[in-house]
Amino acid sequence: MESLEMRGANRRKLIILVLVVFFTWLLFLQRTRLKEDSEDSYIVEGLGHSRIVPRKCMVPEWNKKTTNSLPHAAEFEQWRTRRIGSHVEIDIDIISIIHSFQHNILDAESRLLSAFVYPDQISIVTTAFHTYGKRATCLYYDCNRREIPSSRFKSRVVPLTVVTCPRRYGAEYVSLSFDDDVESQEPIPLIFRAYEQPVHELSVCVGPLYGPESKWLEVVEYVEHYRLLVSLHVFKKFEIRLIQGTSMFYFTLFNMNDYDRKIVDDYERLGLAESTKYFMEYVKLGWMFHLIQTHECHHRSRFHSKWVINMDIDERLIYNGPNNFIHFMRSIPPTFSEISLSSNRVLKFEELPEKFKSEEQLLADMMFLKYNQTTEISWYNLKGIVRPEMVALLFYHWSCRQFDETKVMSVSKRFAYVRHYRSVDENKLNSNWRTFYNGSLIETRLEESFEKRLTAAVLKRVKYVYDQRMIHCEEIPPWIFNRFERRLLDCNFRNESQIIDNENTGISGF
Repeated sequence: MESLEMRGANRRKLIILVLVVFFTWLLFLQRTRLKEDSEDSYIVEGLGHSRIVPRKCMVPEWNKKTTNSLPHAAEFEQWRTRRIGSHVEIDIDIISIIHSFQHNILDAESRLLSAFVYPDQISIVTTAFHTYGKRATCLYYDCNRREIPSSRFKSRVVPLTVVTCPRRYGAEYVSLSFDDDVESQEPIPLIFRAYEQPVHELSVCVGPLYGPESKWLEVVEYVEHYRLLVSLHVFKKFEIRLIQGTSMFYFTLFNMNDYDRKIVDDYERLGLAESTKYFMEYVKLGWMFHLIQTHECHHRSRFHSKWVINMDIDERLIYNGPNNFIHFMRSIPPTFSEISLSSNRVLKFEELPEKFKSEEQLLADMMFLKYNQTTEISWYNLKGIVRPEMVALLFYHWSCRQFDETKVMSVSKRFAYVRHYRSVDENKLNSNWRTFYNGSLIETRLEESFEKRLTAAVLKRVKYVYDQRMIHCEEIPPWIFNRFERRLLDCNFRNESQIIDNENTGISGF
């Protein structure tokens, strides 16, 4: 009897032990799962409950691609090993000037500026010239910024400050590490450029915006000019806008105050512009970083735009040929990667206004109305319009290395040229250009109907962005005045003087 009772007690103990082990194992498994989920999930809280939602990476179809080689790798390696255009070459040419920049600003940090994913490769643009030719390792990250296992690739910095990397399945962020780096830089997102067909037929790479002179009016004149880049006789015959000109502007913001920045932000709001912001260790950026801007914009426009006009903010393309400029560009054979344009200079004597004051003052300050003393058209400072995916290397405004033996076409000034509003201020870069100019000056203007349309477009855009006023107190319901003190209300009565501080949108004069 006692043995039966002992056996029953032992069985109960065994069952209890088994249950304890079982539930302990379940608890351990659940904690392990919760730990895994916490690393790759987030908690959604609702009314009286919460649930864990896995943050899994959904890879779109276009990003399900891995490549193991680089386009034009042999050409880049040949240029690097032969040091084509390097500073040690005896024969001085434009390429040597470009690559001599690798020995400029020697202590610059090589920061990640931007990265673009194309159909067959990725390009990462960095900010230091002196890294040219050095080894760099491409690092790939998924949507959670986790490095993709076994995905690294050894590459080099070429051309200039650009590192080319192959594609990787599911990569949404990229980074670089150099041989002497202790750790890689924080990854940056890939900008999608894997288009089958270009989104824009004609775009503009706007030269870098830097220096103390105000930029807002120059930006408006520049953008509206290229938007109106159409055939003049088309308007005269049909009196309608059949084909618009440039549809995308790529801006680079070196140093820009808030007031000037408003107009660029407005064009971005309209979907007409993209801008690259430079975050570097230097207080100011100037002309010595122009080549980085040129190549960043060049890679930004690849597969996004078919043709790209490469012009500074004070340069305007003039088209005098048949039909319209878009029609002319469509007539260029596919074997050409660039068309070159001659230019003249229009003497600019004064600084641009700091702020918009009135319509009358704006009309007096518009550069294309105010300045008309012009030099002869020449090839001394040629400008280029390029097919970005067919060009390897640029020198400021035109290409100096093309892919696949493509050709460059020079366009007669009878069809198109560039009108360059060039400052004569002795404190500006290359301001002594008139010392070396031996030609004559003549008075020139834009074509009359184009000038009128441009004037109207500039007026409309400037007034939309900068013609601002204080809120009238009469617009505010009485109950708000009863609830809040006057000093808390940013308003003026209509009979009060209206003074706006455009720098910080504050109020003065109360």
